[in-house]
Amino acid sequence: MKKISLALMLSWLVLLTGCNGSSGDNDDSGSGTSTSAPSLSSELLLNGIAVSQFKADEIVQVTSVLLDSDNQPLVRKIINYSAEVGTLAAASALTDDNGIATVSLTGNAVLGAGVLTATYTDTSTGSQNNSLNYEIIAADSVISDGAVRIGYFDDSNTFIEGEIKLTLTDNTVSAGGTLGLTVDLVDENDALIAEPTPVLFTSSCVENAKATIESQVVSSNGRANATFEDVSCAGLTGTDDLLIASITSNGTTNTASQSIHISGEQLGSIAFISAEPGSIALKGSGGVDKQEFSTLTFRVNSDLGNPLAQQEVNFSLNTDVGDISLTPTSGFTNSQGEISTQVNAGTVPTSVRVTAKATMDFEGQATPVQTQSDLLSIVSDLPEQSSFTIAASVLNPEADTTNGVTSNISVWLADNFNNPVPDGTTVTFTAEGGHIPGSCNTSNGSCFVTWVSANDRVDDHRVTILATALGHETFYETNGNNTFDDNDGSAIIDTGVDSGFGSHGSEALGFIDMSEAWRDDNEDGEYNDGEIYYDDDNSDAFSDADSLYNGPRCEGSSCSEQRSIRLRKAMILIMSGSDADYELTDGAGTLFADQSGNGNGLPDINDGSSQSFRFSFTDSAGQAMPMNTSVSVSSSAGEIEGTTSLTMPNTTLPRSLDFVIVNAAGGNAETGVLTITVTTPNNQVTSFVQSFNLL
Repeated sequence: MKKISLALMLSWLVLLTGCNGSSGDNDDSGSGTSTSAPSLSSELLLNGIAVSQFKADEIVQVTSVLLDSDNQPLVRKIINYSAEVGTLAAASALTDDNGIATVSLTGNAVLGAGVLTATYTDTSTGSQNNSLNYEIIAADSVISDGAVRIGYFDDSNTFIEGEIKLTLTDNTVSAGGTLGLTVDLVDENDALIAEPTPVLFTSSCVENAKATIESQVVSSNGRANATFEDVSCAGLTGTDDLLIASITSNGTTNTASQSIHISGEQLGSIAFISAEPGSIALKGSGGVDKQEFSTLTFRVNSDLGNPLAQQEVNFSLNTDVGDISLTPTSGFTNSQGEISTQVNAGTVPTSVRVTAKATMDFEGQATPVQTQSDLLSIVSDLPEQSSFTIAASVLNPEADTTNGVTSNISVWLADNFNNPVPDGTTVTFTAEGGHIPGSCNTSNGSCFVTWVSANDRVDDHRVTILATALGHETFYETNGNNTFDDNDGSAIIDTGVDSGFGSHGSEALGFIDMSEAWRDDNEDGEYNDGEIYYDDDNSDAFSDADSLYNGPRCEGSSCSEQRSIRLRKAMILIMSGSDADYELTDGAGTLFADQSGNGNGLPDINDGSSQSFRFSFTDSAGQAMPMNTSVSVSSSAGEIEGTTSLTMPNTTLPRSLDFVIVNAAGGNAETGVLTITVTTPNNQVTSFVQSFNLL
């Protein structure tokens, strides 16, 4: 049985120990073949002892261990070898049941140091390489049994074992600074080791990726030099670090170390990171998804650009209008150099910035840095009744007998300061006739839905459309605190506002008290049985105005427990018919003709005289004809003056046109024909044709 070195046995034990542990990052309770890369380790054994140096007439065993990602031996796998110095007995070897492959390496006439490389290649994980440095010396060389010692020679040429020599005498390096390290390698007689030997350098800061150093340096004439550089290890107050240099010779590892102090970093800058959210609701007007506070985050960086932990920061507002507050007003940065404060809304809409300021004492001099946040908006959030608007893209579509005709119903909402309500404010809709979507959500204070003509249809062609939104009653401010209090007056009743059709002019004080919202289908300004209403107080009955202010910011005796109310805005849309009803009169009450054949006909017009006419037209329900309906008037005799053509505008009101037929003096008597044509957008034509005499 072959003798195995203690170092190799320990490496196997470390790998195999992992089989009994667990890793949160690689937990896999399923089954299947692992595709993670295997591990490959190698060393040179002389008489069972790990060595890095052997004589030209000696044979060493190159021993490799191949384990999978679960630390289990990989059996009957090919390991390929290459050696820069000496002769390998074979270029490859097969692993045994323990995952171990062995090949002999023999010295020859060529002396010196070289690199031995073991390689395992797998189609799924690629190649795994393991290299080690070694040296072949002359057959008659004397190899000391003692291990190589590491340290440095001081100025008096005395060897100080176990310590690293630094280029700075006080062992202190500035934040972000560099430091030179030197170690000497000697034998038991303090003679420098001439053979090139790998020296490993590290430190706590290096291991935490907060500093850099050459990880391995090969000695030259017994000396190795390295450079340490701080990246971000110092922090605000500075830190201590332990530098370590190590070598392994003939299976023995020796180390040298030195403690250093890294001075604290200096204050560099403060950066604004975020405000979440960027817009908040006025105090007392928040609700679901409507915060009344925002969290602002800043980051403090050192002059090296690194996050600076445990730095005190003070905060201030550029305005406190409406009692805006800030908590906390000071604090210390976390390990990421970040710190947060909270802005709490006041009672007045405004924009506010937060100033963050930090100060560091450097060499007796106070060094301040500061920055400001982006603008944070404080908005009302709730719309108010007097700032609610509704409109239709087409007020009189040709929709009485035509399905699928559309009109966009748009709404605009604003708060008590006429600022647009926040995006996402919900507006609901209901319509007396046709089809309408149930709601829309605002963007920039507005949104719209598309009404579509369909059944139900109403006999009078007048469709009431009602839009509602959660908001507050209108009140008239007297003292500028944006809060309704006893100084601001009492209730004002306006049935036009109640129904949604009307609006109320400005008042010196008071508030517009409102009932529950209803759809006023008969347009009489009063709630009637059978009309749709919103039972917001769950009383199972329509509730009139309560004489109390329904709004979020209220103090005094007139405050309702309900701090909001359903706002409403109503409009009439005409589902215009295609057939025109008309009357032709003299404009003073005399009827000449209508669509039913009534009237006395067109009068004769005397020589040198004229006759005035008024043509009034509606749809079959007495409402406005469809938008873009065209009317044309022509006469085959006499001169016609006045309005002889008209295009129906976007309106709910019927239209008429006035014209005059002139019989010029001295003309011949003749019979003329008056023709009036009404044509809708759907090309439905209503015509009036009648003759008259010019005397």
